[in-house]
Amino acid sequence: MDDIIQKLIEFDRQCVEKVELAKKKKAEAQSSMMSQKSTIYSEYIDSQQDQVEKHKQDLLNKNKEEAQLQENEFHKSMKNMEDLFTQNKDKWVDEIFTRCTK
Repeated sequence: MDDIIQKLIEFDRQCVEKVELAKKKKAEAQSSMMSQKSTIYSEYIDSQQDQVEKHKQDLLNKNKEEAQLQENEFHKSMKNMEDLFTQNKDKWVDEIFTRCTK
């Protein structure tokens, strides 16, 4: 009988040690997860900021190109209008004069 009680006491002690070890491992895992969480979050934020900055630069470059195209188109149109005026100014002045004096 004493032998059975001793075995039960020993078995209980082993179970308590296993439970304590499991609690310790759980606490270590939670601590590790928390430190990894902040590391992963920081890496994610850095990555997103890099992507945002790249996208911002892409948009700025695209806007500069578009602005240059618009400016070139403006200069082309302005030159066409100036050429048209130069070619037709005398004719237009005469026509205006003729219409006003009728």
